[in-house]
Amino acid sequence: MESSFPIPSSFQELERDPYDLLPYPVGFADDDEATRADSFVQLVILLEQGNRTLSSGGIELFEKTVEGNSFDADDSQPWNCEDRIQALYTLVRKSSSLATSTRTRLITAICKAVVKLSSILTSCSEQTANQINSQNSNVYIVPQAFRDALACHLYMLYTIMIFTEGEMKAGKTLSKSQEKEFQSMIQSTREQCAHAMMTACKAMSNCNANLWKRGVPDESVIAIPCRIAYQMLENCTGATARKAAFGDVALQMIGMTLKTSDVLLNTVVAALVDMMHSYEHMAPLAAELCGFFHDSEDKLSIELLREIGRLDGSASSSDATGKASGIRNVAPFLNELAEKKPQLVLENISLVMPHLQSEPYNLRSAIVVAIGHLLMSCKEETEIVSRNEDDNEEIIGDDQLKKKKLADLKDKLYDILLEHIYDVSSYTRVAVMKTWASIIQAQCLPIEKLIPVTQLAIDRLQDKTVMVRRSAMQVLTLVLENNPFTDSLSPAPYKEKMAEVREFILDNLPSNMKDAMKETIEALEEDDEDEKYQIENATIKATIAEYETNNSLQESNDEAQKELIQKLQVYKFLSSALDFIDTFENANEAFESMLLSSNKSDVTEALRFFVRARHFQLPCAVTGIKQALSLMWSDEKSVQDEVMTAFIDVFICGTNGSGKLPPKQIVDNLLRLVGKANASEKTSIEEAISRLVKEEVIPAEVFLILWSIAAKASGRARSIAMTILSMGATSDSGIVDSASRLRHLLQAGLGDYTEEHRDWATAKSAAYALQRVSRVKPDITSAKFLVLEQIVERLCLVIQGDWCDDENENDTREWFGAAEEGINAIFAVCPAPEQVCKIIITAMQASTFGSNQCHSLRLSRFFFVLGHIALKLLVYSEALSGSVRSANAARTVAKQEEADKAKMAKAGENGSDDEDDIEKELGVAQAAEAETENKVAEIAEKEIIGRGMIDLFTPLVLRVVANESGVFSSEILMQTSVLTLCKFMCISRSFCEKHLPLLFTALAKAPEKDVTLRANTVIALGDLAFRFPNEVEPYTSRIYSCLRDDSIRVRLHTLMVLTHLILNDMVKVKGQVCEIAMCLRDEEVRIRDMARLLFHELSKRSNNPIYNLLPEIVSRLSSMSVKKEDFRAIMSFLLNFIKKERQTEMLVDKLCQRFPKSTSISQKANIAYCLANVKCNEKCIKILNDHFNLYKDALFDEDVLKNFMSIALKSKKFAKPELKQAIEEWEEKLKQQSDAGLEDEEAKKKAEKAKKRVQRRKNQKKKIEEESSEEEDEVSEEEEEDDVSEEEEEMEFDDENTADAAPSKLEKGTPAKHQRRGRREALQNVN
Repeated sequence: MESSFPIPSSFQELERDPYDLLPYPVGFADDDEATRADSFVQLVILLEQGNRTLSSGGIELFEKTVEGNSFDADDSQPWNCEDRIQALYTLVRKSSSLATSTRTRLITAICKAVVKLSSILTSCSEQTANQINSQNSNVYIVPQAFRDALACHLYMLYTIMIFTEGEMKAGKTLSKSQEKEFQSMIQSTREQCAHAMMTACKAMSNCNANLWKRGVPDESVIAIPCRIAYQMLENCTGATARKAAFGDVALQMIGMTLKTSDVLLNTVVAALVDMMHSYEHMAPLAAELCGFFHDSEDKLSIELLREIGRLDGSASSSDATGKASGIRNVAPFLNELAEKKPQLVLENISLVMPHLQSEPYNLRSAIVVAIGHLLMSCKEETEIVSRNEDDNEEIIGDDQLKKKKLADLKDKLYDILLEHIYDVSSYTRVAVMKTWASIIQAQCLPIEKLIPVTQLAIDRLQDKTVMVRRSAMQVLTLVLENNPFTDSLSPAPYKEKMAEVREFILDNLPSNMKDAMKETIEALEEDDEDEKYQIENATIKATIAEYETNNSLQESNDEAQKELIQKLQVYKFLSSALDFIDTFENANEAFESMLLSSNKSDVTEALRFFVRARHFQLPCAVTGIKQALSLMWSDEKSVQDEVMTAFIDVFICGTNGSGKLPPKQIVDNLLRLVGKANASEKTSIEEAISRLVKEEVIPAEVFLILWSIAAKASGRARSIAMTILSMGATSDSGIVDSASRLRHLLQAGLGDYTEEHRDWATAKSAAYALQRVSRVKPDITSAKFLVLEQIVERLCLVIQGDWCDDENENDTREWFGAAEEGINAIFAVCPAPEQVCKIIITAMQASTFGSNQCHSLRLSRFFFVLGHIALKLLVYSEALSGSVRSANAARTVAKQEEADKAKMAKAGENGSDDEDDIEKELGVAQAAEAETENKVAEIAEKEIIGRGMIDLFTPLVLRVVANESGVFSSEILMQTSVLTLCKFMCISRSFCEKHLPLLFTALAKAPEKDVTLRANTVIALGDLAFRFPNEVEPYTSRIYSCLRDDSIRVRLHTLMVLTHLILNDMVKVKGQVCEIAMCLRDEEVRIRDMARLLFHELSKRSNNPIYNLLPEIVSRLSSMSVKKEDFRAIMSFLLNFIKKERQTEMLVDKLCQRFPKSTSISQKANIAYCLANVKCNEKCIKILNDHFNLYKDALFDEDVLKNFMSIALKSKKFAKPELKQAIEEWEEKLKQQSDAGLEDEEAKKKAEKAKKRVQRRKNQKKKIEEESSEEEDEVSEEEEEDDVSEEEEEMEFDDENTADAAPSKLEKGTPAKHQRRGRREALQNVN
């Protein structure tokens, strides 16, 4: 029997055949609103009465059927009659206009009917089950009328739910109270309808055999719960919305429908994929839906994967934006499904693998994340297989095969992850790095993949994207924390153990391996230990490989064999550990780049990594922390705090981080840190220690232990301990500033031990510590003053260098540092340092010049002391001047305050007189201050160098620096003399101006090997330029010339000096800056980085001097014959700083004006390249078009044309239609001129060739004429000689002899005549 209520395709279709329903029932009263409302209520009452009938009648109501149309046989269908269906249609159709109470009653009636019908169906199913149990195999099938009634009410429920969801989306403009009431009504409706639909779905799922013949369901009926479920899922945009929209119920309805029958599988898959495309929240919901099914019966997941695999990932379609958005929404489904059902995804991963080569990065990222979930689940699968092997030996073969397949698949998946770490998209690279991090955290990373992953993570530290670098550093940190080796990764224990194991293996190798190894070693031509070591290692690896592949050897019962196998395994483990450690040790450059990054997150991640590395005792950690200490001077407070945190974690708190280490261990950490630090690192360490002392982080016991080490230890430990004490005294002077501590310092740093061992490092550290001591007034009753007097006496001995060994140059080099700090200490603690310096100079003069011969090292020390004392006298006099100015300022302020008080207290005639007196006093104070400044300037200009004791030795210094006769050959003497001269020049302006030529002469004549002299001179010139800029300015070009020095050190120092001077406006930025531009291509990375830094800083200035310099730089670089690739790399870097449109337009104009001035086509090509790299706007295009005649002659060159065409191509992208037309016209003009120019160039070349050919012919003609004239002269002479000879012969011989001789003479002359004739013919041909 056919259905009387087939599910319509749309709600309006119910008014057509076969339904033929009316908008309103016959006799529907709608005279006014009240009557209309009453009519709707009557229809609802009709439905409620039918429900009561259904509740009482049950299935029997539908069994009283007769043949015929169900709509006409009212007596045969007392319940599901035409009036009921008409009432349902009218009420549902007008549900939005119903009163709230009427609508609520309608929805309740429909839901009750659906629930009751479902209940009846469930009862029939239970009766059928009882009949089957009682051996009655007939399955009860409900009547067609029941199916029609259920279909009708399900469809009406579906429609009312669709209307409700539509109203929810549309919303209404209501007051707050009405809005709350409306929301409450909608939510109640949702709940009722969802419950009723869920009940019906369960009934149809569980009772499909009773509902349809042979259990084949009607697709249109069972699809109704799915159709409303889609609508419900669309509204599940969050956790709250999901709960409100009953998303869980919707998922269950779809799941139960699919479990009932597969007929809707394709429909559901298509709907889900479409929804995932449209809504970003749908992917997790679809994955959750797939979780309802067991893997063995889950066809939905497989079909969804297949559909996703069929997605078009190309970006070439017209709807590329929408497609990309849809793919972005679909991609998370793969992650969620792989996490929920890894085994199923693993078996069907091939369906989506082609998308690893597709364009959307979202899919690639989702696949790699899914692969991570699969690899982590493979570990559990492997464990299950292993347990099965132990529990049941009968299935070992199958499990072994399964295990092998699983291992092969895992290897392929790992390879995919390794490959896509270089994906073109940074988002995918981040996804790969995060996937590796998850795998490592889950401890699923095989040991053979450990080093490759570590190397790739280190390589990604150079990535251009911050997110990738941060993720890579996190992976490295996790690799350390989850490494399969021990907690200590210090290489020393591993190397010791490996040497022991290696020796055992070599002694117990199998005989065949041992014999082969010996033969190979004996075959070596030379006794090369490296090659021998490599052969032994290769033999051990071959032995390991043989034992791993040969099971019989592994199962041997021989004890020696077992021990060898064990040692081989240990060797393999140790080798892997050392390779792992070396991987980190070889990555210092990458870690350093992270520390020096301009991005704070890079620095933070690098610091955290070094802290973890230090806890694992990796050697690179200490190096990294020392490099990180330079970040103490960062402008970012967060970076400084992170550095301090790392310093504390590594050196103060240790590995656990829960509390401070014992004081002795802290001391050991600091001694090792400072002992291996250079000068710049010590400055940063001092800043860190001073901060920690100020914050009382370092315990006081640490400094007591350091004093003990400084007093009792030997060697470098004394000086290092003293250095750390001085660092702490920077913040807390009490560490050294007391009589007892000073006495300790005298004995430990300047005592007999220092003198006996010439321990200049300890003396230097002690003098450095003394600079933290406050100056005291002379007082013989003061213990501190008395101790300081003794200290000054010992310092004088150190500075005089009497302990130095004149035969050991290195001893003097070490003395320089101690003498410098000693002089600094004297000026810090002495009440009258100038008197002490006089004593020192006098003593050194006597020891240096006291004998007939003056040793070069003694003279070097004397010059060094002279220069440094002179410089410190300048600083000392300026400090005194500052103190005087401060005192005068304080006195002036006090007098001004008194004047103000007096002015307020007094009034009348006397008050004005007092004010005049005070103003006079203030004027006198200002005059006194100016006089003080003049005196200080005079001291600096004339007293220290001009008329002082030091000036007596100036001629000697000048003579040594000039070295006109080449007498002074000592390298150290020349270095100290030049350095002393520079210090003298820093003091006096006139002295500086007078001797600058000598200094530059010394710089030019410096030996090529003496890099130190040139480097020191360059730094000194920077100081002179800063102090006396006007005097040094004429010599600026000679400073720039040092950038071309062969020494990297000199070039680096020169660039540092110029950078400092330029950024501080001490040197004007002119065209000479092209020398610095050349440094952008220097072979040394530090020089390149500093040059980039200079141009970056210049670009930040308001006037942007780079713009003004660019034309000059282009001109000079072109004239310097710079390589093409160097020129273009430099200009592409500099042109990036031209960002203002006005500057761009003017630059384009200036560059165009340079075309006629260029002398070669390569220069014109360079200018064209610069134009191509400028960001041209509309005005720039107009300028280029207007100046076409300036560069048209160069367009025949392919490179020039290519650059101009690239300008046109880039300009079209942003051009408006009218501008685009102008660009196309200009482009066409370029092509035409290029073709014409190419023809002209070819014609020109042909003309030049023809000209050369004509010239060559002229030269040939001239040469032939000259040769012809010379030959004619020779022939005429020969003829004359022949005539003379013939006459003589005629006189001597008779007629017969003459007749015989004549032919022979003619024969001799014939070749010459023929030759002349041939040349004449050739000459005619030329003409």
